[in-house]
Amino acid sequence: MNFTYLNKYEMTEGPVVIALPSHLNQLDNFEEVDALLGGSLDAMVKEKVLSTKRGSISSTGATIQTEYKKVITVGLGNKNELGYKEMISVFAHLFKHLRKEKITTAQILLDSFSYDDGNLGEIIPVALYMAVHEFDSYKSDKKPYFIDQLNITLTSSQDVETDIEKYKHLGQGIAIARDYSETPPNLLYPENFAEQISAQFKDVASVTVEVKDDKTLEDEGYGLIMAVGKASVRKPRLVTLEYKPQNVKNESPIALVGKGITYDTGGYSIKTKNGMPEMKRDMSGAANVIGMFHAISKMELPIHVVAVLALAENMIDGNGMRPDDVYTALSGHSVEVKNTDAEGRLVLADAVFHAAQYSPEVIMDFATLTGAVVMALSGDRTGVWTNQPRAFIDDVLEVSDTVGEEMWQLPISEIEEEKVKKSEIADITNHYPAPGSASFAACFIKQFVDGKPWVHFDIAGSASTRTGSELGPKGATGTPIRTIVKYLEQYK
Repeated sequence: MNFTYLNKYEMTEGPVVIALPSHLNQLDNFEEVDALLGGSLDAMVKEKVLSTKRGSISSTGATIQTEYKKVITVGLGNKNELGYKEMISVFAHLFKHLRKEKITTAQILLDSFSYDDGNLGEIIPVALYMAVHEFDSYKSDKKPYFIDQLNITLTSSQDVETDIEKYKHLGQGIAIARDYSETPPNLLYPENFAEQISAQFKDVASVTVEVKDDKTLEDEGYGLIMAVGKASVRKPRLVTLEYKPQNVKNESPIALVGKGITYDTGGYSIKTKNGMPEMKRDMSGAANVIGMFHAISKMELPIHVVAVLALAENMIDGNGMRPDDVYTALSGHSVEVKNTDAEGRLVLADAVFHAAQYSPEVIMDFATLTGAVVMALSGDRTGVWTNQPRAFIDDVLEVSDTVGEEMWQLPISEIEEEKVKKSEIADITNHYPAPGSASFAACFIKQFVDGKPWVHFDIAGSASTRTGSELGPKGATGTPIRTIVKYLEQYK
């Protein structure tokens, strides 16, 4: 990926890209664009040679500065209705078109894309990675990586270079998370996942990495992670990443915790033949936390962050966890297992308690946790729970709306607290056969946060898509990396 920057139009290789709002009087550089098209812009739109519908792509030819050039136009729709998420979509449509047409060199007239928020330098690299990055590592005939081939000239009266260089790390973080989530489970398992994470952050400034292996986890009392992972020949790991630059705003860290079940058979509460495929993505919580951590550390945000990744496989073996077993958590709580397919909450219980020992300002955990949240909110929304008043998460929800990663708060109350403690032989149970299982799962995790402020994100639906869109192919989405990084960028 190579960007060149100009402050006014000059003849370059490849087509010229121009954005068109539905009302041409909203085009800030109308005279420049109209002149490039030989004074025929208004006529071309009226005759529907060029479309102004948001996300639509049109092509034409024009003689520009005595040379015949291909012109690509991108519709913006009504400019008054444009925000961050709409502009991400617009650029994603453009980059998908360039890849489809195998156009690797172009000049984009950015002033024609300008809108009120004015953060195009942030939007462009994020849209690029989301739109065209695909996981094809194991195809024998895989194509050259389009992003590496791309040479784009950005012509703008504003300085966008600094933001482009900064926010490419956010785009890369999303691509990294998607790749981890799509990797087959025979090729990504707790031991080598931990090794890859360690290698990824080995030389990143202000980052330290700690990996606890299964022997250490056993010796130190991580009873729930070990219970989930002990049936597998691929033994559990707990990875802790810490980023603490010299100019931190917060001495106490933000803790990001990710569920990393690299494959989930359901254990003895086994999944059906239709329920097991795609369970390679049951580690998307951990993958997305890695993507967040990559962006935060590479963007050099001035915040102290600890990331905790609980990595295990939920398999079947003579030594496996069974319904009716009781295990002791790192926190000291005894837990009665009633459903071995409710394993994500078990590994998260030890992981959030581990994170709590860093005295964080807040613990945020991310997990593909329950099918119930998909039933409640559809597959596009993330369910959110907290042990704090609603105002505590208002900023997160506002950012999620801005970037287009929709979230919805769901309740925890005495109802769930009572159900979680409905065990006759242990402190708490991991399953209760009643409606509201997404809130039950959240409440279970809440028991282990050691009184720290906490927010739980159930991404069972939003972490992947079955259809794909301009924002990426079907499969892992990287949601809600953009929300969390943008929220932490603004963190006070």
